[in-house]
Amino acid sequence: MLMRTAEQNLRYPLLLVHGLFSSSRTWRKTVRTFVEEYDLRYGGEITMRPVKNPAPVKPGDFYTWNFSSNYNLSYRQQAEELAKGVSQIRALNSCDKVIIAGHSMGGLAARALVQLYSAQEVFALITLGTPHYGSPLALLREATQQDAQRLLRRISRLMGRADNRSENNPGILRRALMRLFRVTTEAEAEVERFFSSEAFVELAPGSAALEELNRAELPESLRYVFITGSLTDFAAFPDAEFIARYRKLNRFWKRMATKAVNSLSNRYLLAPYEEFRSYLSDYHTAAAHLPLEQLMDFDGAVPVMSQMIHHFRNPPLLKVALPVFASHNRLTKRPHKLFQALAVCGAVGASSS
Repeated sequence: MLMRTAEQNLRYPLLLVHGLFSSSRTWRKTVRTFVEEYDLRYGGEITMRPVKNPAPVKPGDFYTWNFSSNYNLSYRQQAEELAKGVSQIRALNSCDKVIIAGHSMGGLAARALVQLYSAQEVFALITLGTPHYGSPLALLREATQQDAQRLLRRISRLMGRADNRSENNPGILRRALMRLFRVTTEAEAEVERFFSSEAFVELAPGSAALEELNRAELPESLRYVFITGSLTDFAAFPDAEFIARYRKLNRFWKRMATKAVNSLSNRYLLAPYEEFRSYLSDYHTAAAHLPLEQLMDFDGAVPVMSQMIHHFRNPPLLKVALPVFASHNRLTKRPHKLFQALAVCGAVGASSS
C-alpha cells in the first residue's frame, strides 16, 4: 500500500478535467482559489497536446488537464488518454487512487474510464453539469446549425460589401470591418466543425456511445457527487427545500433567466425534450410523469435531470447532489462548491494510505 507525504492536504490528488470545446484554462479561478484560500498545492497541467516547452509537473494536491483534442475524441478515446494522466499522477504522488472532477463531457470521459476500462484507481467522481443522459441541444444540429450559419453569412455579406468599398489605404474603420469579415468567415467554418464533431454527436440522448456508457455497470464502490447548475427554480428536484432556497435569489435576474430559457425552449426544444424524456424514462421511470416545464429545467446546455445518475442497480457508497444557481459555463467558476464536494466525499485531509 502506497504512502503519501504529510505535505498533502487532500486524501488523494484531484484531477480537474475540462469539457467539450474547452481546455484547462476553464479552471483558472479554481486553481487560484484552491492555492490562495485552501492552501492546496497545484501540481501543474497534464496535457496530451504537443507542447514545445511544457511546464514541469510535480507532486501536488490537484492538477488540471488537457485532452489532445477538445472536440474530436470519442468517450473511449478520452478515457484512454485519462488513464495515462491518472497513472502519471499516481506515480508522482506515490498513491493508490485519484479523484476526478469532470465538467460537462469531462464527466462522461471519467465515467468511461471507470466503467468501460474497469479502472479501480478512482476514489471519487465529481461531475459538474455533466449530461449523463445527453443534452437535447445535441438533437438540434440541423435547425441550430442553419440558423447560426444564416446569421454569419448575413454578417459576412455586409462586411464583404464594406470591404469592396474600401480604399487602397483603408482607415481605422475600414480595417476593422475587413478584420471582422475575416473573423466571421472563420466563425462559419468553426460552426461547421462544431456541429459535425464526434464529441457533439455523442451527446445526443440515445446516441450509441451514450447508450454503451449507460448500459455498462456503474461501480458501487465509487463515491459520486453531482454539482448541478440551473437557470430557473430547480424544479426537477422533488425536494421542496431545494426549491424554496433558490427562490430567495434575486428575483429580477431569475425572471430574466427564466424568460430567456422559456423563449429558447418554446422555439427549439419542445420536440427534442420529448425525445430526451423518452430516453431518460428508460433509466428513471419518474421522468415519464414529470411536467414538461420541470423536465426542461436546465443550465443553458444540460437539463438538471441529466446532470445526475439515476439508474444505479444498488446504492453506491455515496451519492450526493449539490445544486448551484449558475449557467453551464459558470460551473467551473465555483471553487467553493467544488471544495464542498471534496469534503462531502471524504477527500479533505491527508490519507493514511
